[in-house]
Amino acid sequence: MKVLSKSLYVVTSPELVSAVARNAKTLSFNPFISEIGIRLTGADDATRAIIDDNLDGKRGYWGYVVEVHDRTVAAMGPGRDLDLATKTMLSEAVLSLESSKQAFSNAPVNLYNLIKHILTLCSSRSLYGPENPFATQPELEDAFWDYETDINVFLINLAPSLLARKAYLGREKVAHAFKRFFDRDPTGRSSALAEARYEAAHKYGITTTNMGRLEVGTLIGILVNTVPTLFYLLYHIFSDRSLLHSLRAEFQSSTPRGTQEKDSEQREINLDTTTLRENCPLLSSTYQEVLRLYSRGATARLVTQDTILNNQYLLTKGSVLMMPASVLHFSPAIWGQTDFQARRFLKHDAAAGGPKKGSAAAYRPFGGGSSLCPGRHFASAEILALAAVILFQYDIEPAAGKWTPPVPCQKNLAVNVFTPRSDVLVSISPRPGFEDIKWTFN
Repeated sequence: MKVLSKSLYVVTSPELVSAVARNAKTLSFNPFISEIGIRLTGADDATRAIIDDNLDGKRGYWGYVVEVHDRTVAAMGPGRDLDLATKTMLSEAVLSLESSKQAFSNAPVNLYNLIKHILTLCSSRSLYGPENPFATQPELEDAFWDYETDINVFLINLAPSLLARKAYLGREKVAHAFKRFFDRDPTGRSSALAEARYEAAHKYGITTTNMGRLEVGTLIGILVNTVPTLFYLLYHIFSDRSLLHSLRAEFQSSTPRGTQEKDSEQREINLDTTTLRENCPLLSSTYQEVLRLYSRGATARLVTQDTILNNQYLLTKGSVLMMPASVLHFSPAIWGQTDFQARRFLKHDAAAGGPKKGSAAAYRPFGGGSSLCPGRHFASAEILALAAVILFQYDIEPAAGKWTPPVPCQKNLAVNVFTPRSDVLVSISPRPGFEDIKWTFN
């Protein structure tokens, strides 16, 4: 296919997806980093030059992108830094839910907006510390999500300051706030991720003005896929009574209880986020199935030199290759029945008649190969743990009396999980007997 004089190749088979990964040196995502990043954040030409310098690492292990990527992988990979970030986020989320109990009892709430609010404040607290811009300037929450609403205008670079004025002003507010945040060295008062990004930017000469702008792009990665994913996960859990009962029983049997003070109704529950996926396989499977069903973006590669893919197809230099997750995730040949199956990713014998589990190459909620999302461990940890807290302590019912399946709205091409077309008004209340829980996190 020819698009604007360039060839466009579309890969829709797991075999060819694996072949793309084997040719990472000539089928590269990196060339898109600079252009997309500058359009989304508004960083200046000097910053673009720093980003472009040794972008692919072919001239040795140095360069802003090379260093930021590897330090992000280290900070957000399994280990002490990830555990601390997750624990901080969950502690803040529990406090947020506790403080909202009175509001829950007074009137129904919009579920998507509630999740968006909790994750925005608690994730930013986890990664940027107690003095993060969202904490000191609460109006930035609306500013960021105003920006996200019209992000496609920035992607196509179609005069966003005029055609998406509210979104443009929202981005500017957030960028300026993070500029002031980085004016004070965040070392010692934020997470390993924020410190690593600051140190790399400072090392390569990026100004704090442009650090603030680049951080807008980081926030997209931290929040924009996570919020709808948790929303869809909670919908599927609470709209299926049988699944909800099974998940609660699984969590209760696998999670150690702390001590309960004499004459106190408060019970303590210790949640170990590092073993949650192992101890709660049904919850993990449900989460993975939500990602399969709602991850519908596409990953791109630039053909940097003529490449023969899988000994079959000639890809010409300068062409673009796309791998749409929506095609791979909904292929009956790969998955069998493609409707939601919470137990699809359980370890079961296929001969026993359980839902078909597709190949690893066909499952791309976090991309794959050299562009595999470095923040996937943090996203998964916070979504799974927060879902566990909510499903165990709270009841959620649709205010209309009946759950309506959410319909994803493809309005943001910069993300992988699209937002729902409409919110769901719900009633939230503590489960009888579980009103007063003290959560601790390992």
